[in-house]
Amino acid sequence: MSEKKAKGVVANGYMKFIKRKWGTEGLREAMKYAGIKKEIKDGEWLSMTKTDKLLEWIGRNKGMEYVREAGRYTAKDMGIFRHMFASIMGIEKLLKRSQETYSTIFNFGKIEIEMEDKKARITFREARLTEYSCVAWEGALQGLMEVTRSHGTIKPVKPENPEDCAFEMQWD
Repeated sequence: MSEKKAKGVVANGYMKFIKRKWGTEGLREAMKYAGIKKEIKDGEWLSMTKTDKLLEWIGRNKGMEYVREAGRYTAKDMGIFRHMFASIMGIEKLLKRSQETYSTIFNFGKIEIEMEDKKARITFREARLTEYSCVAWEGALQGLMEVTRSHGTIKPVKPENPEDCAFEMQWD
């Protein structure tokens, strides 16, 4: 199998979060830890090993709650026009849309969503790369709820496959 990669927009979201929380010095430390030597373009492919190293730096140095917050921040960091569009779209449509666009950001896995009456079971297939992965995905789902101005809960659930991340989401 080829190396798992994500577009730079993912790592850039984490790096913006790190810089916002812990300044330029924190960002420098995290980039060094991840082996990232230069600025990454949003559309450039980057190894998930390096992307997950950013999450690992956050988790080991600041705590797992900040890994979740980094995922949330990255999902919300879409720009004002996308943010406005997402709030009009609603969580159901945004979840379906994310299911369709996942492969434009990641070269591995997929999202499976079973939705009914303001609740969903969301499974990120082959997405658990480290202990930080699912925590960041949970935060990303929280971020999607926020940009759509939805109120509800996200609960991690045991996936069928240990390489997956699974959640139950409910909203009003």
